[in-house]
Amino acid sequence: MMSHPSNFSSASTAFPVLGSSDVHVWFCDLLHYAADQEVLAALLSGDERVRAARFAFDRDRQRFILSHALLRLLLSRYTHMHARQIRFATGPHGKPAISGAGAASQPIQFSLSHSGPIALVAVARGLAVGVDVEVRKADVDALKLAQRFFAPRESQLITAAEGDDRARMFYRLWAAKEAYLKGKGVGLSLGLDRVDVVFDGMSPVATVRWTDSGTIDQPWTIRSLSLPDHLVGAVAVEGDAWELHHYESTAYSFY
Repeated sequence: MMSHPSNFSSASTAFPVLGSSDVHVWFCDLLHYAADQEVLAALLSGDERVRAARFAFDRDRQRFILSHALLRLLLSRYTHMHARQIRFATGPHGKPAISGAGAASQPIQFSLSHSGPIALVAVARGLAVGVDVEVRKADVDALKLAQRFFAPRESQLITAAEGDDRARMFYRLWAAKEAYLKGKGVGLSLGLDRVDVVFDGMSPVATVRWTDSGTIDQPWTIRSLSLPDHLVGAVAVEGDAWELHHYESTAYSFY
């Protein structure tokens, strides 16, 4: 059994209410739902089932099915729509959004990320949001990757760090960058090196500076998430007056 992530509620309570300044981040242990894969797969759209079928390995197919089904189940609670009835539209760079009646009556914004058997879902009302989770790999070449993909200042920070601190810093910055780019809806095509993530010392909160202009992208803010040591996560939100709430999906009954 995986240990509960720090700060994530594991007590069974009523489904949380999403206020206008709230950001809900859900921790989902996909292994918990593996036995129900067939039931959950029935919630997916035809397009999602086609995408799932393209995976060469059963493990990857299962993680796609479970994470996207859980996303639908969570969104159904916020929108009061049946999970199968939720329809998605995509932006120019592939960022998904709820379309149809759900989008008109419940202006819900969301983001999904999964790495290994863990998925994170971020949900907000009227606030653009992005989330990312990464499983830390012991053999990651943090210095090489930072020199190739990161902004110069970030690469210098990675170079100056040593040992496990280097890997931790690399993953912290990588997750923050991905969360921000997903929230903006521009994807990795923008280029990770154009985004300079600036943390204030040991604070989990960061701002974003564009490397080409040096300007800070206000009011976007990024917050690192408190997760088990083998995971790194971040959430990015278009705003600075929001409150983060953590939840664990296994504490709630969805189906």
